[in-house]
Amino acid sequence: MKLLLLLIIASVVIFLLYRMIAKQQISKLKPSTFKPFKDPIQPKIVESKIEPIAYSDEEQLLFDDIAKMFFEQRLQSQYIDQAEQIQQQFLNKMPAKTNSQIGEFDLGEWCIYWNYHQQSLEYYVGKYGIFYTHVDRFGVEHQDEVKIEV
Repeated sequence: MKLLLLLIIASVVIFLLYRMIAKQQISKLKPSTFKPFKDPIQPKIVESKIEPIAYSDEEQLLFDDIAKMFFEQRLQSQYIDQAEQIQQQFLNKMPAKTNSQIGEFDLGEWCIYWNYHQQSLEYYVGKYGIFYTHVDRFGVEHQDEVKIEV
């Protein structure tokens, strides 16, 4: 019985010593891992002035004119091997900062996409037709389509 009582007391003492050592280890880590804020109540707010980017009206007008010419030509190319040629034909006439890409999708569908800042032009060849979409410098969307007989 005395042996059991001594084991219980020894266990409690070891447990208390372990807790004290663990608390000291934790208190040593706190200052290095948690850095206090300079002013925790009022966070610092940095104000930055965003100015709109001025695009050349001439270049925007050029992009819209090329899109208009694209719509007037009413291309009806359905084969993706001609996509690169069509892309270059119109990209060469557009403003220098115009981006363009050719996308290929399932079921033989593909598209050519040009964009200059907020303006865009898309030539999409799908299963049911050829679709033209243009968003002009005013944000107005223009669409046209040519039905393909299946």
